Amino acid sequence: MPRAPRPRAPLTPRARWRLAALAPLLATLLSLGGAPQPARADMLHTDPQRNQDVGYTPVQERSYEVIVGATKAYKTELRVRVALRNSSTQQQDVVLTMALPRESELRELRVARDGAWSTSQVTALAEEESGRREPGAVYARALPPETSVDLPGAELIAFSLEPDTTTQVELVVDALPKLRGDRWEIEMPGRGDRRFGLSDERRVLVKDPQSKTSTFWVDGQGNDDRKVMISNPENSAVIAWPAKELALRQGSKLDVHYTARASPDGDGGELRMLLRLGPTSALKPDHVLVLIDRSRSTDAGMHRQALRLLSALFDHLPPTATFDALSFARVPTALVERPAERRRGRWPSVRDDRARTQLANKLDGQRREQGTDIGAALTMAGARLRERGAKRPLILVLTDGMLPPGHPPGAVRATYEQAIAGLRSRPAMLLFVDEPMLTHEGLAPTHPAAMLASALDARIRLDRLDKREPDIGALLSSPRVVTDLEIALPRRASLDDAPTTGLVSGHVIVARGTYEGTRPPAATIKARDGGASFQTTARAKVEGVAPPALVAALAGADLDKATREGFVRPPWITNRDRRLAQLTITWAGRGNQSVRGYLDRRIFRNYLGTRVYPRARACYNEVLTRNEVLGGRVTLELEVSKGEVMLASVAKSELDHPDARFEACLVEAAWALDIPAGTGDDRIYRVRYPLQFSPPRGGRPSVEDDALDLGTIELLLGPRPSGPPSIDRVRR
Repeated sequence: MPRAPRPRAPLTPRARWRLAALAPLLATLLSLGGAPQPARADMLHTDPQRNQDVGYTPVQERSYEVIVGATKAYKTELRVRVALRNSSTQQQDVVLTMALPRESELRELRVARDGAWSTSQVTALAEEESGRREPGAVYARALPPETSVDLPGAELIAFSLEPDTTTQVELVVDALPKLRGDRWEIEMPGRGDRRFGLSDERRVLVKDPQSKTSTFWVDGQGNDDRKVMISNPENSAVIAWPAKELALRQGSKLDVHYTARASPDGDGGELRMLLRLGPTSALKPDHVLVLIDRSRSTDAGMHRQALRLLSALFDHLPPTATFDALSFARVPTALVERPAERRRGRWPSVRDDRARTQLANKLDGQRREQGTDIGAALTMAGARLRERGAKRPLILVLTDGMLPPGHPPGAVRATYEQAIAGLRSRPAMLLFVDEPMLTHEGLAPTHPAAMLASALDARIRLDRLDKREPDIGALLSSPRVVTDLEIALPRRASLDDAPTTGLVSGHVIVARGTYEGTRPPAATIKARDGGASFQTTARAKVEGVAPPALVAALAGADLDKATREGFVRPPWITNRDRRLAQLTITWAGRGNQSVRGYLDRRIFRNYLGTRVYPRARACYNEVLTRNEVLGGRVTLELEVSKGEVMLASVAKSELDHPDARFEACLVEAAWALDIPAGTGDDRIYRVRYPLQFSPPRGGRPSVEDDALDLGTIELLLGPRPSGPPSIDRVRR
């Protein structure tokens, strides 16, 4: 008879505390070597010796608020406020480490108990690393990022919090917002899914100093007159609010914010330069030709969102303006009747409600298809513009930006120039790129959409189509891609890393460096905008030296004494605790809060074998009815992104007898590849699929496909810096 299992003894308070203390470290180690998990960032520590018999965290974070203030000269005042509750019967020390938004700096510390707020003073770092401090003193120190791509953080230390009290602590941070379309955005790091003692919600407020009510968004959802929005602190949160137009100097194309921070001894210091494209003169078209991307990589509801933007655009233009529309995937399709096909024999006016309704109905009736041939769409556009003969035509391209590198920008430009040859006036072109992954991370100058805009001298805008009230003025004022960007400094100054050589609207270049001497040098920025070169000179604004640490005191504590004592950590905090806290912040910046799926050789091999291979065999059986001895090797090439075959062709043909019909049939087989898109996968893959055809010499015909290796799968648009390093190591 089997023996009954022995009942487990309940965990002692000491064992429960040890398990809780080790959980963050174990979770971090699992995240380094196991399956992807949400990155951990913020951590709260209390004295383990004093609380070994408590069995719970005696100090807990009762609330966590993010308050966005005014935005001036690239800086947004961000206040991160927490409420720490000491629910035990004795005084408690607490150490709280928090991840801050990228490129942010700690500026001030404020504390309060019972609503009486007090501000901080600058204090030094004490020579010893640990010790006791004035009861009621609260210290804060910036944790610089490990590398330039990592997140900064803050270390908050409170000494001897009174029993059964709640203490409010506020970190005032200068944050660097991003400009996405007509909105400022700040991304708050995720706090992780192992938040022992931390608040289970993130309260978000945006306070507009010039208005009683504020409009803002959290992860794309509007506040709808609510003063506070609640989000899950486990994941990152993108906070957005309306942005005003940039006020650039006369004749300037770049918005440059150049600052310097001198070293404590006054000899040399650090430089930081932020560059962003400003608006240009607004377009005033008298005819708009819209090209709408209907490839399978686009969102299923993109056409409806595009209609909302077009409706706002048409209402903005004068009634005399006209419009035309095409959709494109593998082949372009006209969506508006030409004058010869219309009753009135004219191109429809932007105020023609009937024509606008017909456009909406045709888009609703279309299906998204494989392929993205923008060159063919531009060829048709040129022919229709020639019929219109407008003075100020505008080609507006609405796309998700996933364009096949197999159609290089130079070739598309040659096709476009031939299509518009002989037009009455050269059309202006504007690429509107709507892709959540790109909107979130920025459009690099090397991205296919940015490279195409540069080749076509087109303006470009990275924005969202799903806005309720699109900013048409900002849309028509979108700038071109800036290329050949160069930052020149004298010999006594240098940049840490060479900046990117291009700049796209909605993206910010952050360049850091150092200088020698008592004054920061002037910088010269050179670049090209379309076919014209320009340059601007920037002089640094000198800022104060960053404080080593800040200290504030609660009522009854001696602030002057706490300032003299300087910043130290409690004696019970260990080096392992400190290193773990820094490590969690670093990994929060490098990791992704959501699990992304990527395609690998196994997935491609499976779907090629089930979708393309049977069709290739059918093509071979058909050609053998015309030529019984045809054989050889054919390599198909496909460019795939977000589950869509953007381009398919024969890369290499080694047939015994060339047969164009057979090769065309194989290309159609390649277009039939149907592969699911990975979650959050913004890569572009090039796949080469070799097939060996053997004629029936005394037997049956055979078709053999080789195993895919690293030579047959290539990343054309690679992973982000935080993404997996190799296609062999990615998971779906």
